[in-house]
Amino acid sequence: MPNAMRSRALLAAVIVAVACRESKPTPLTEKKAEAIIRSQTFASEPVYAEVPQRVSFGPSSPKDDYDEKAIRTLRNLEREGFVTLRVTRDPDGTETTLASVTQKGFPILGTTPSARGPAFRARICEKKLDGVRNFIQHPNDPTVGRAEVVWHYANPNALYPLFETKINKPLETLFVSLASFHWDDMQWKFNIIVRKAEAE
Repeated sequence: MPNAMRSRALLAAVIVAVACRESKPTPLTEKKAEAIIRSQTFASEPVYAEVPQRVSFGPSSPKDDYDEKAIRTLRNLEREGFVTLRVTRDPDGTETTLASVTQKGFPILGTTPSARGPAFRARICEKKLDGVRNFIQHPNDPTVGRAEVVWHYANPNALYPLFETKINKPLETLFVSLASFHWDDMQWKFNIIVRKAEAE
């Protein structure tokens, strides 16, 4: 083999060896787990709330707590000029409230399907990332571990108090998501195992 070809082959082998050495992961730590989370998620994310466009209850379907919250939310939105309400009462006692978006509310209220039919949807605050805690490394694999990802709700807008249908979204209260971490396909990855729990 000519010297030039031998030199190129040797250089290629060195480059491959270096690449393989650099691509080998170092043991997973709490600091690295937090860096993985921060590199693959946003520091803050928008949070939305929903309210059904139609709320109906009566003898065959008694009003529940969510119905009451939905009615109050629609009335709040009506008071601010975002929707108009039409209320009908049937002979059997069934009461139905139907909301329609106004020109003022159109740029603010989106629509989305829900378990209770079409709903209005609006941004009410943000989810802010605080960090990682209670990291545990796998006893047999240093590239596998799990940790709690800590976050909270913050930066409410004017719609936050109007949406009484927001469920468990108190401001400045810490929550955690349980995440697992592992090395796969030449990169760090994580999966959320438990999406939301109150921090202890």
